[in-house]
Amino acid sequence: MKKKIQRLKLTYCIAAFLAFLGGVTIYAFLRDINNIVFFNFFPKPSFLNTLYKPLQADSIWSNMFIYNLPDGLWLLSGLLFLRVLWYEKPKAFLIYRLCFLFIAFFFEISQMFYGIAGTFDILDLLTMGSITLLESVVHKIKFIRRQL
Repeated sequence: MKKKIQRLKLTYCIAAFLAFLGGVTIYAFLRDINNIVFFNFFPKPSFLNTLYKPLQADSIWSNMFIYNLPDGLWLLSGLLFLRVLWYEKPKAFLIYRLCFLFIAFFFEISQMFYGIAGTFDILDLLTMGSITLLESVVHKIKFIRRQL
């Protein structure tokens, strides 16, 4: 049983890393690098100018892929990482999960009031909420029902 839990935690770690990497990749390489808020605080690496391949956001789906999916992937990464840390303590996980979600949604909503740099987008909130729900459902179906 302990071995199955260790494998599951490793799977969550790998999935968390891949989700984070996917969000960073979309954010850094497919968006207009001149409008990325991150580079207001840190210098832009020169190699990004050569790797930069902007996608045209000419449909709702490409717009969501470029602008909303990275937020959702970063949120998923955080949720999976918290699941690894608190897997054997579901009540503690719930508390940390709620705090993490509150902070993530607070940052997005505060952009509406210019409290935090960035552009408020209701689709960011919908993407983050959908990914949160999807992560919970997948965890329940794949792992809880299999009695890991």
